[in-house]
Amino acid sequence: MLEFKLTNVEEQPYLYEERSCSRDPSDISATMGGAFQNVMDFLSSRQISPIQVLAVYYTYDPDRMSFRAGFTVSPDAVTKAEGAVKAAVTPAGQVLTFTHVGPYSELRHSYGLMMEYIEKNGLKLGAPTWEIYVDDPQVTPPEQLKTEIFVSLA
Repeated sequence: MLEFKLTNVEEQPYLYEERSCSRDPSDISATMGGAFQNVMDFLSSRQISPIQVLAVYYTYDPDRMSFRAGFTVSPDAVTKAEGAVKAAVTPAGQVLTFTHVGPYSELRHSYGLMMEYIEKNGLKLGAPTWEIYVDDPQVTPPEQLKTEIFVSLA
């Protein structure tokens, strides 16, 4: 069972590549994986240490998925962004947060429960929403993957 919490967060700087793909899970995986690899290569080439892996979503489209895939970094690292790798910060303020445990392909179910919670509690969805990927899917079984989700409120 998901536990939804309202909490305040501080802004977090991150470096990312922006991408778009269909909502097919294999397309999402391939597109996100490519973006994460490009940003990791960029970080490595500039000796920037990543802190957390994240994806940030500003738009909600039923047919396509647009996102920023990247890594949180130290505040001074954002000045090194260039080319396809851009810099931004997640916003500070009150968010709704919860942790999804399980395969990434089942995140949609957790988001559906989140939308029910938002409606039931009279909250209004804002932007962005971001996901922090706690575990490495290369070594963690899919059913044990943890994804921390932060939802901006309007």
